[in-house]
Amino acid sequence: MVLVSSMIHSFLSCLSVVNIKYKKWRLKVWARNKLKDYVPDPGVLTASRRKEIIDFFKPYARPYIKFNQFYTEKTGRFYADYIPDDMYITAIDQYYNDWDKAVKLDDKCYYDRLFSYMGFKQPETLCYRINGLWLDRDYLPITSENAYKIIDDAGAAFFKKSVESEGGHGVYYFNKAGNIGNISSIAEKIGDNIIVQRPIKQSPVLAKINTSSVNTIRMLSMLNRDGSVKIYSSILRMGVNGSCVDNASSGGITCGIMSDGRLKDRAFTAKGVRFDRHPDSKICFDTVVIPNFGSICEMVRKAHPQLANFRLLSWDIALGQDNEPILLEINMRFGQLDFHQLNNGPVFGEDTIKILDEVFGKKTIK
Repeated sequence: MVLVSSMIHSFLSCLSVVNIKYKKWRLKVWARNKLKDYVPDPGVLTASRRKEIIDFFKPYARPYIKFNQFYTEKTGRFYADYIPDDMYITAIDQYYNDWDKAVKLDDKCYYDRLFSYMGFKQPETLCYRINGLWLDRDYLPITSENAYKIIDDAGAAFFKKSVESEGGHGVYYFNKAGNIGNISSIAEKIGDNIIVQRPIKQSPVLAKINTSSVNTIRMLSMLNRDGSVKIYSSILRMGVNGSCVDNASSGGITCGIMSDGRLKDRAFTAKGVRFDRHPDSKICFDTVVIPNFGSICEMVRKAHPQLANFRLLSWDIALGQDNEPILLEINMRFGQLDFHQLNNGPVFGEDTIKILDEVFGKKTIK
């Protein structure tokens, strides 16, 4: 019996390893497929540049060169240490973040209770739908008719799929008071897990760039072993062409933010198309300074240690009319990489080797 039990345990362990490897393979394919329509300029990476890239990553893993070709061609700036997107999602993100815990914890329907203590404001919630059950803002059960009335009385609302709504997918805007049928239709499109929130009135500074969407800050922070927090990259996401969402993967553009809150002089789409000014408002990006940017950074530094199972976090933050930060989402896994490197260069900068050494076990990081 002991032998049989041991054999079963070994079989299940092997099955688990195979499953993990399969999932990583799927993620790697997904990351590389983002470049399937990109045809690189063969002259972008010379033989010496290719060798420099391969030599840089040789102690860790063989890099997929096409990612570096993309960043170099679109930005006009070559760095050997651009992190390949597939390496980021299958190795780095999974090393620093507990993906199993993230699946359970990262549900927007519980943000009001989970993160209100962090000091961030959050959008005003109208109601929730959790596992098919409608609840009011105090988490008390209500009928679907009552939920629809609450939303209709608000006059305008954002419906968001509360789990796995990356890239603006699963987000719908309602602004047709008196049309209950439209509310019901949106709810059925999204499914059983929904948070419904009142639209944010954003900072006048950000509204002048693009009025159709709430333009938001994405900030990438690392929780170090000593409890300190370093912010590696910040970008501003902006809507275009009248879109109500600002996500690059939904057609928006992104622009790097410097340490003093000033925007950089150019922005990019997800496919690397460059803009020197906003295509609709015609505002030059580097004339804009994000209000209260230092306070936003400090708030992230104070809040991140409270989520110590997730050492590499992506924060989505809006600015209200009073220029105070409003927490929209904390991405505990699957943090997007491309817009950081398009706008700000290699995402970990001078710490790249230290990060790779830790992830791939080359040395002990204290």
